[in-house]
Amino acid sequence: MEESLLLREEHIVSCKATWQSSQVTVELKKVSRLAAPMATVTIAQYLLPVVSVMVAGHYGELQLSGVALATSFTNVTGFSIMYGLVGALETLCGQAYGAKQYEKIGTYTYSSIVSNMPICFLISILWIYIEKLLISLGQDPDIARVAGSYAFWLIPALFAHAVVLPLTRFLLAQGLVLPLLYSAVATLLFHILGIWTLVFVFGFGSNGAAMAISVSFWFYVVVVACYVRFSRSCEETRGFVSEDFVSCIEQYFQYGVPSAGLICLEWWLFELLILSSGLLPNPKLETSVLSICLTTGTLHYVIPAGIAAAVSTRVSNKLGAGNPQVARVSVMAGLCLWLVESAIFSTLLFTCRNIVGYAFSNSEEVVDYVADISPLLCLSFILDGFTAILNGVARGSGWQHIGALINVVAYYLVGAPVGVYLGFSREWNGKGLWCGVVVGSAVQAIILAIVTASMNWKKQAEKARKRIISTENGLA
Repeated sequence: MEESLLLREEHIVSCKATWQSSQVTVELKKVSRLAAPMATVTIAQYLLPVVSVMVAGHYGELQLSGVALATSFTNVTGFSIMYGLVGALETLCGQAYGAKQYEKIGTYTYSSIVSNMPICFLISILWIYIEKLLISLGQDPDIARVAGSYAFWLIPALFAHAVVLPLTRFLLAQGLVLPLLYSAVATLLFHILGIWTLVFVFGFGSNGAAMAISVSFWFYVVVVACYVRFSRSCEETRGFVSEDFVSCIEQYFQYGVPSAGLICLEWWLFELLILSSGLLPNPKLETSVLSICLTTGTLHYVIPAGIAAAVSTRVSNKLGAGNPQVARVSVMAGLCLWLVESAIFSTLLFTCRNIVGYAFSNSEEVVDYVADISPLLCLSFILDGFTAILNGVARGSGWQHIGALINVVAYYLVGAPVGVYLGFSREWNGKGLWCGVVVGSAVQAIILAIVTASMNWKKQAEKARKRIISTENGLA
């Protein structure tokens, strides 16, 4: 009898393990189908300002310095905020789609666009006065003038972000990533043609590069909006429920503000890192090397960001559908993809550490410094990919506020002080500053892992269903 029971238990465990293995395989395929196009979309969007900065650099050091300064300033004060706020839609639209509340997806999207507009208006006022602000902060007047003019022509791009980012999350929540892929690639090609026309044909210089970004993003808006309006795939979801509009705006800010904190706090730290490098003994060398590290890290980050967007979509869909077990398996699938990509790219970087610097500079001093700091950059690849996946889980589940608090602790209470201490007090210079980033990422990874591992998925599914379905109580 006992032997029979043992055999039965072993059979149940074996069946359960087989089911989990099979389910992870299925989820790996589904997450990969979403992640690969989204990584390409992210690369295409990232290349728009990069191409403009490269073109501006051909007009001289003054133009390059001004454009680089304006790009950094507008990222911190505007674009990062837009990207952060729309993280709320990864929770709301994704869970609404899983719960089959299709009209609420459109309502959430329209409420996001309406909510973003006054915020863009306030930010644009700040951008108009960037030149005066930079001069008051001690920047060179000529550089400040170029930066102010460049930022002014980026204002239309800010408003375009307010529209296209919600539409992107609208399509992503439904798994419609191929239209996003085609639109993003078409926009990049349009941008290359536009920047050549405005800069070299009409001779608008660095301002033409900014104009090209604005025109290209509005081209992106038109293409994506036309798909949403006329595609049969969006027939059920592009509706609008007027009586839910106010409550949807409230929910958007409830999840959007902590989501902005989740993204902006990390983004801002890297911008502060570059500014801090200018205070080191050899500022030109330190700033150059850390800028190379940041550029390389950002280029790599688009891959885990694509995986994170896919995981966020799968988690939010399954929680909204009341299927917490599959949501949990989606996280495991995302982490499996992270293990593979981080192993490949960190190994590749370490192997090529002595030649990577030549892609950015011909200076032997810069190349050697990049090779010296590359092991730390490899650690950043691994840690940033891991935290990107778990931040995607946070956005898909709706606990962005916890993620934002974790970022404050990890980066500003631990990472930044360690970086300042090692960089300035211990005289490790740029390597010390980057050590602070690695320590902050490690702390963030550990805390996020603990929170995710201890999550009650069944409870999260119940919260998701209440959040989306019950409209009488307003906020969830």
